Amino acid sequence: MTPAYMRFPYWALILVFLSSPAVGFTCPRRNTLIASSTQPTKYLIRRQPSLDLSMSRTNESDVTRADFVSKSLLGSLVILVPGVANGFEGGVGGLGKTRPQTGVVFRDPEAAAEISQSSSGDVNYELISPDGTPVFLSFSAPWPLSKSAAGIEARDISGGLESSCVQVVELPKGVTSLDDIKPALLSSLLSQTIFGSTGKFGMYGAPTDIKIKKIFQQSSSSDETSNASGMTIYQSSFTTLTPAMRESDRKAYISASVAGNGLFLLVTTTTSVRFSKQEGVLRKIADSFSAISAPKSNLNLRKSS
Repeated sequence: MTPAYMRFPYWALILVFLSSPAVGFTCPRRNTLIASSTQPTKYLIRRQPSLDLSMSRTNESDVTRADFVSKSLLGSLVILVPGVANGFEGGVGGLGKTRPQTGVVFRDPEAAAEISQSSSGDVNYELISPDGTPVFLSFSAPWPLSKSAAGIEARDISGGLESSCVQVVELPKGVTSLDDIKPALLSSLLSQTIFGSTGKFGMYGAPTDIKIKKIFQQSSSSDETSNASGMTIYQSSFTTLTPAMRESDRKAYISASVAGNGLFLLVTTTTSVRFSKQEGVLRKIADSFSAISAPKSNLNLRKSS
């Protein structure tokens, strides 16, 4: 029966390699016997098969040892040859990818870089809406602000599964309040931003199974002197891809307010598995969100100082 190691496609190449005298494994006795034979040529030809069988039996152990050593060396080399990665390997922080486009524009980028949370987790920023309207934005989160993230993001650094990030979306002309944002328009705006190819959750592939429903709405103030534009909270579920190209089922609260011609969003999310356990914390963060047009007089004083 043919040994298992001889059934590989490259066994013939190995035998040719071993047959070379330069390798040192080949026994030269066969040629010596043939050369020293004094029998007629016709007998040599007729007896050649028996001579081959005899020599095969004689050198069987030698060839086996040689083949074993060569196969071992060749096997080691094959194992050491690196394979080709067929899948996207990804990396920490999305290695190889640009940062997501959040639409966040700070009124004073240098001052924004120095902002830190209060002891209770409160965060306050002064932003600019797409039409130039100054905006006061605030929320409260139990996680620290991420200095390396694009825009504004608070993340749970202990596990990295929960986070809150700000997204600013320019509204179409004629849309001036949350009441003007119908489900179809909201879906379109989100698919172009946070779920888009340049967004927080779409950079590694378009999210699937996206579901959004309104769960809370606070009407804007009827007081003309007030800058409050109201707030709406949506609950969303979706499946996104991680940097390692693995699917991740997530749930989120999306807090929304309108200031100027901008839709200001706070997306607070975790995995679907952890949502029921973290729902209270996530909802508290969503409720704390506020984005209002800032009094221009106050901003003028800040600029002159």
